[in-house]
Amino acid sequence: MFKGIAVAVLSATCYATLVIFGKLGMEMGLKSVPMLTLRFIFGTLILFIFLVVFDREVLRPKKSLVLKSAFIGLFFYLGQSLTFFKAIEYIPASTASLILYLYPLAVLILSLVFLREKFRSSSLVSVLLILGGCCLVFYDAFLRSFSMTGIMFALLSMVLFSSYLVVTQHILKTENSTAATFYVMLFTAIGYTVLNGGADFNSLTGKQLALVLSLGLIPSAMAMGFLYAALKMIGAAYTSIFSSVEPVITLLLAGIFLGEEIAAFQIFGVILLMAGIIVPNMRMVRQI
Repeated sequence: MFKGIAVAVLSATCYATLVIFGKLGMEMGLKSVPMLTLRFIFGTLILFIFLVVFDREVLRPKKSLVLKSAFIGLFFYLGQSLTFFKAIEYIPASTASLILYLYPLAVLILSLVFLREKFRSSSLVSVLLILGGCCLVFYDAFLRSFSMTGIMFALLSMVLFSSYLVVTQHILKTENSTAATFYVMLFTAIGYTVLNGGADFNSLTGKQLALVLSLGLIPSAMAMGFLYAALKMIGAAYTSIFSSVEPVITLLLAGIFLGEEIAAFQIFGVILLMAGIIVPNMRMVRQI
């Protein structure tokens, strides 16, 4: 159990580096679309090599999976990642990540409306906690006069990510999750390559190349690899609980590597967000 928990936390840590690498890339002069294009190209290549070595059968999908992955990758995943990177052009990495991490509330609402899931009493507590975190995050953003453009991009990214999770749960529930992830990443890479008008490797400096390789490796291929390992070890429910440390790690990394100030409102907001995710799963937490 504890090995699985450690792997889930490792996955969350890898995902938390995404916004840090994104900000650092922008400071190096990289634009959002070219940077994301190279991120998904390298991420897909790394994942492809991994699957060739360890699970080659995954690379032989059904036609239905390819079509579903194309839809999700070209619309939801591409749109969410692009709006998130546009958000961090205008607002601090920590604020953008905290707004994105309000997604459990949006997922709950979408699931109730479109998937007709039952509303549990624990869900009400979760909603109230996440709303409290939401209020603190936005109050901090407005208090520090952050760009409304950045906040709107972050909100749009959160809505697209929530929709992506709900749609994926609905149309990919019978598919192999590893194969689905690879093909979603592949089609996202194709979409960005078209959007960017190609992939310009020659114009990259050594530091820029190292950064986009890191983007493809750590918050993409490694994060997903650890995620699937955790899912196999402890299951989806436990994995989601321990992955809730991601915004905490993002705050710490933003403070260390980007020099961003960590405000009290953000700390309390993160505590409420984590509580909103953990409370509905307290029965499982007690079993650890």
